[in-house]
Amino acid sequence: MKRDWRGIGLIGVILVEFLAVGFDVIFNGSRIVKPIDMETYVFRGTDLPLIAATAGLVCYVFYLVIRAVVVNFRKGETAAKGVTRKLNPKFGWFGFFGFVGFMGIPVYMVQGQVWPFFFFVFFGFFGFFYEAKMSCTLMDERFKEEQARAQLVSYRTGFGLLWVVAWFMGITGGHIDIRYVALIFTVASSLIIALVLFLNSYLLYKYDTEEAE
Repeated sequence: MKRDWRGIGLIGVILVEFLAVGFDVIFNGSRIVKPIDMETYVFRGTDLPLIAATAGLVCYVFYLVIRAVVVNFRKGETAAKGVTRKLNPKFGWFGFFGFVGFMGIPVYMVQGQVWPFFFFVFFGFFGFFYEAKMSCTLMDERFKEEQARAQLVSYRTGFGLLWVVAWFMGITGGHIDIRYVALIFTVASSLIIALVLFLNSYLLYKYDTEEAE
């Protein structure tokens, strides 16, 4: 059986990242894990493991994403005119990157930063599993009606949830710290985007299979 070396490589760089974090905490006084004051920061050799491991992880993830996109475009998005694009179901595995967003909890507690929560957007990539099942499907009038219906429901759901979040923050935002406002908006907007992306593909697949039955 052929091994998926790219998946093994991803597990490897993630493991190295955790080891580098442990090294920084135990042997380097958490110099990089804790918030860094760039005005007074002075590089030390012991800072290199975590910096290098983080840079390697980011570069490897970008490599996997770019490679997958390039391979998909080389194979062609559609088999012929008038049908849906041909999509590799492996794209759906990128949805697991959404769990990286939970790393935002310790990052926020230690450094007060909210950017890792944006990774929740990757949960929407699970929808590629359903889109791949409909590769090269004939886009007739019935299909276009179901596609418009799925988009309407998903966008309406997303805008509705966004309105609720905006309404809630408009009422309570003046009574809570600005950091919590940024946190709530970042988490909520990322999850809403992911939900809309997922529903677009899932509902279209659901409507199409129900019609076929």
